[in-house]
Amino acid sequence: MKKTVTVVAIAFALACLFLLLSLSMLAPALAQDDVPDLGITAIKPYHYEWYEDYDIPKGEPWFNLKNYVEVTVVNFGNKTAKSFVVRLYADGELIGSKTVDELPAYSEDYPEANTTDVEFEWVPEGEDPLSWIDSAEGAKLVYTDTNRIYTLKAVVDENMNELTKDHEVAWNGYMADAALENLVHDTVNGGILYTTGDGEYRSYESGDDGTRYNTYYDINYDLEIAEGAKLARLYIYYTWSKSKGVKEPKAPKIGVTLKTPSGITHDLSMEKSYNDIKGNLPPPYHTYRYYAWGTYTYDITDYMEESGTYVVSVTNLNDGSDDDFATEYSFAPPAILLVYEDTAAPKREYWINEGADVLMGGGDERPEGGFLDLEDCLNHAEFPGEHLDLEVEEAVLGVVAPWADDSEDDVIYFNGRELGRGLYKGYHNEYRSSEDIKGILMNIGTDKAQIGMAAIDVKRYLEDSDNEVIQGDDGDNMMPANAFLVITYKEEEEGEGEGEGEGEVTLASPNITAWNPFDAVVNSTKGESRTFNITVNQTVGISWQINGTEVQTNESVTEAAYTSTSAVLGTWNVSVMATNTSTGLFDMHTWTWHVTPALTVTPTPAKAITTTPSPTPSPILISTPAVPGATPTPTPVPTPSAEEKPGAEEKTPGFELVISLFILIAAAYLIRKHERK
Repeated sequence: MKKTVTVVAIAFALACLFLLLSLSMLAPALAQDDVPDLGITAIKPYHYEWYEDYDIPKGEPWFNLKNYVEVTVVNFGNKTAKSFVVRLYADGELIGSKTVDELPAYSEDYPEANTTDVEFEWVPEGEDPLSWIDSAEGAKLVYTDTNRIYTLKAVVDENMNELTKDHEVAWNGYMADAALENLVHDTVNGGILYTTGDGEYRSYESGDDGTRYNTYYDINYDLEIAEGAKLARLYIYYTWSKSKGVKEPKAPKIGVTLKTPSGITHDLSMEKSYNDIKGNLPPPYHTYRYYAWGTYTYDITDYMEESGTYVVSVTNLNDGSDDDFATEYSFAPPAILLVYEDTAAPKREYWINEGADVLMGGGDERPEGGFLDLEDCLNHAEFPGEHLDLEVEEAVLGVVAPWADDSEDDVIYFNGRELGRGLYKGYHNEYRSSEDIKGILMNIGTDKAQIGMAAIDVKRYLEDSDNEVIQGDDGDNMMPANAFLVITYKEEEEGEGEGEGEGEVTLASPNITAWNPFDAVVNSTKGESRTFNITVNQTVGISWQINGTEVQTNESVTEAAYTSTSAVLGTWNVSVMATNTSTGLFDMHTWTWHVTPALTVTPTPAKAITTTPSPTPSPILISTPAVPGATPTPTPVPTPSAEEKPGAEEKTPGFELVISLFILIAAAYLIRKHERK
């Protein structure tokens, strides 16, 4: 009997244990009748906004700009999801994570309430695809494709559901990507003249002289140079530069001569170029990608010695046989910049900046530019260093931007303050800056120049150091190329009766009477030793500065020298200030020092995927509802219908009890059989 009880007890215990295990496995399935189930259905990268009507972006993500990625999350369950996290990665690197407080379940009354878009900011970093090698006749452009395909992955922490998408990012050259460089910061008793003479815009499409091979275009400049030129430069602003049948950007090969009033003709060699392109943008933004824009600069200081009419002649040197250069181009009228000397004029301090930065903002108004807005198209030009510690009489800002005009979509700022919109003059009409503005005269001599310029009094906004101008494009399409700042100081009046003894002399302002190197622009190779020296007409204190940073001082001298024993690659402004420590009066001299590599290496141009900026492009109508760029590769996410319940498959309860009863019956049968024995 005892043995029978033991067997029954064991069988009963096993049956109970099996029943409990079965119920524990059944509980989650029963509980999932009412649960949230999160999934990701879309990753939407864009620059400006997402075009919901066509389910495409307004502007692809562009390198080095603020872009956005929207991640669409759906609750497929039938219970509200509480506080969950969505994360976004680009090539495995976390872009950001955001918490969603709750997401309701699907409801027939509110069918879209179970969906939300989570927005992330994304600034992918990339490099300008354009570089170049300067020659005497123009710039040899080198294009390297820097576009990159990123794998974007969005993850929602509930069940770690995720979705991936491959997307291409490109360099958009219509953004502000090239600040105007400071050429010189110096002082002069005199002023600045900037003029385009009687020049007009020249178009290759119209077959204008100067744009076609072996044709010449002459521009006349009437200049008064009473006491000589401290600095003079010629600027050529080119546009729509390309080669037939070549799918990469090319710059012009230009021949330039300058004839003086005495009838002497000089062949000019390009000193430096600044170039820009639109970039290899994906469709539908890829129009004009094989065009180049830019500024060619020429040093003409040594030829500006007399008053009269100067004539500049421009011709296209490429007959089609030189593959390094464009066969077609257009250009705005060349401009002469003159820093003239006049002993009767007050002391003036000036900064000259130059460059080329093609811009096209405007957002919705200029879709062909990639939907860039104003904040993407703000070109900067800094006037480095402190200005003189003297009483300021006037401060004038001068700006030049080919293809800018007086429309409201062109904006100028100075030291963070908006000076106004529509301030550029000269695109459609002749222009001469106001006679009330001293120190700088800006002039456009025809009504077909297609150049915008402005001269603005900025004295009330002047800072003690590092002043800055910004030229912004809000839908025009212009190319900031020059910026000038000219500060006029009040003249020191000789004091009457200030001497304390008979025969006492009032010292005049010191003058730097000699300097070496003599030329304003100095060239060296990397590692080379270079010495700069000056002679002053009185005993002074000397401060040597490179790019506004003091590197050496000399006390109580009339001669001084500064030597750099190991030249570093780059362009440097070397300034020397001679100050009378008793009166505070001073004089300044500046060199522009170009340091180039010791060995000249000619790179082989990479296979180009080019781009195109445009002064007057026509709008693009985006009518194809296909997402530009790479095809996304999503990881499948289950999308059950409203009738289907997501989660584990539902099990029919009851079979566990049957098995348990079977075990008990079997045990009873075995016991009874045992008792009969």
